[in-house]
Amino acid sequence: MLSNLLTTLEKGLQVMRLNSRLLMVGILIFVFPVLFVWITQNFFTTAYTNIDSAQKQRVSILHDSIKVLIEESADFHGVLPVLLAQYAEENADITKVRIVESVAQGTQIVYSNNQTEISTFISNDELFQNLPLSSSAGAFIFPTTVNDIRTWQVFSVAKSSETSYIIFSEHTFQLIDSVMLARQQQSYFGLTAIFLFLIGLAYWLNKQSQWEKHHHNLAKQLAERDLFSNMIAHEFRTPLTAIKGYASFLEESEVLDAENKRFANNIRISAERLVLLVNDFLEVARLQSGKMEVHTTEVDISQLLTKVTQELAVTARAKDLRLIYEPPVHPIISRTDPDRLTQVLTNVISNSIKYTPAGAIEIECQKEAKKLVILIKDTGTGISAEDQKKLFAPFVRVGGVDDTKTTGTGLGMWITKQLVTLLNGEIGVESIKGVGTHVVITLHE
Repeated sequence: MLSNLLTTLEKGLQVMRLNSRLLMVGILIFVFPVLFVWITQNFFTTAYTNIDSAQKQRVSILHDSIKVLIEESADFHGVLPVLLAQYAEENADITKVRIVESVAQGTQIVYSNNQTEISTFISNDELFQNLPLSSSAGAFIFPTTVNDIRTWQVFSVAKSSETSYIIFSEHTFQLIDSVMLARQQQSYFGLTAIFLFLIGLAYWLNKQSQWEKHHHNLAKQLAERDLFSNMIAHEFRTPLTAIKGYASFLEESEVLDAENKRFANNIRISAERLVLLVNDFLEVARLQSGKMEVHTTEVDISQLLTKVTQELAVTARAKDLRLIYEPPVHPIISRTDPDRLTQVLTNVISNSIKYTPAGAIEIECQKEAKKLVILIKDTGTGISAEDQKKLFAPFVRVGGVDDTKTTGTGLGMWITKQLVTLLNGEIGVESIKGVGTHVVITLHE
């Protein structure tokens, strides 16, 4: 048991040495409570000292008042009850007040705040008989405990004519001590709360250091994975390009018969699909690693759209579709990255061509204040409201295209959205299932 505890402490100290924040919290956990207790005890010691000093002054005032009344008033018996009633009302700590006189029969109570004690004798008067009191001395305070309550019993001497009286009063500290005890408990409750907070902070910092270590390891693993993916993708692209070339060569060969040429055509188509897949993976890797760069410049958007539509017109005509773009009379100038915007438009228009069995794809463009809006409208299969929510998710193909002959990786629209975001823009979709789709691209300058 002890060896396990020592091992745990040793491991904890090693962790703290390696982490300066934990070391600081560890110091606070041990130093702060000790410092807090020391300061708190000094504070309460000072408070009790001040309370005792104030109480002594009040006791002296009480006894001096009674003493003056006895020594200078001929009939102090009539005035004394009024004076002591006022003191008792203002000072709840005064529990007893007696004025006693030594007579032959013993120590007799001349006055008491308890009327039943007047003219009675004190049964045990040794204390009164042996007090080292004199009329010139001040009040004598005898600290004691009564019923577990801190109490002062105070004695003083007063002389009237030839008679000596002993003034006795009892003062309890029950109220003061209960208040101070409550304050002490509150202080230590606060210390406990702070101590628990520091322990929680130490635990959190320890977890944070572990998370930081895990994050570092994970980031390293992801970087290695991305490097490996990029390497594999680049390595795949070279032999795939060679396969495409040889397949095309075989298709054009006069030696092969039609059946073999059909096989060569299938090889070329599959190789092209693999090249597209590899290119998409490379784009994803660059986007996720933050290595995709954007170079903005002033671009004539109408010329760029004309170029893109001309390049894709062949694909549209192969499906007997109309690809419509009417360039405006005046150029539309905007600051953006022409290569990335071309990639975005090619992806979106190619998707429209791919998923439009008949009809037309129409492109519109307009420049508004500080923003450029490009609209691609098609008469294709459309996208349901449910599928529109998943349109820009990676590896998701919507509209039931997985059940058709339409090919794709499910990365095109995800890549497009990331590129539009890099260009400081947004992309949205308005579509009705079976009617068509409108894709809206908005770029901010």
